[in-house]
Amino acid sequence: MEASRLQSLAKKIVKEWWVSLVILPFAIYSVHHYYWALRYNIFFAVNYDYPFPLGIVHFFIDNFLLIVHEAGHTFLGIFGSRFITILGGSLFQILLPLMILAFCWVNRKYIGMQFSLCLVGYSWLDVAGYAADGSARQLPLIGGLGKEAHDWYNLLVRMNALEHDITFGIAFMGIGILCYVAALILPLFYKKYEEVDIELGLD
Repeated sequence: MEASRLQSLAKKIVKEWWVSLVILPFAIYSVHHYYWALRYNIFFAVNYDYPFPLGIVHFFIDNFLLIVHEAGHTFLGIFGSRFITILGGSLFQILLPLMILAFCWVNRKYIGMQFSLCLVGYSWLDVAGYAADGSARQLPLIGGLGKEAHDWYNLLVRMNALEHDITFGIAFMGIGILCYVAALILPLFYKKYEEVDIELGLD
């Protein structure tokens, strides 16, 4: 009897928390990834070994966000502001995952909400690494562009805040970690519905 109860409890926990269990290793490694980048050497932002199969997941997520980032420069460039065009890359790679999250929230797709929150979190970490490199400009840019094309160097110079690049990086990383925490604990807030048979006695 006790064994059956424990088995039932285990099944319930796995059913409600399996997404959190899947997300947790990626969240841990990606936080470690960007902690090393901000704390020790910014090159860890582009040179970090994820264990198999997380390396494959990271490859696809990282390249997806890179495409979204570059598209953001084009899409937000329609406003005609140089500042918004430069910011567009980082901003759009945050906004698109947020739009996916909003879609899942409106449609009560809880599993989708967890995965999209994880994507939002990783995107903030990715932006954190880029922002923290604002003054040093050590990270390689796509297409072999020169240092003068570094988004966060240009943004921080325009905001007169270049000396605060690491502070921006830490703040963005903090937001990313909060998104991960939200994704991991979301099952605590799932609405539980129970079927109830009601005998109306209308015969």
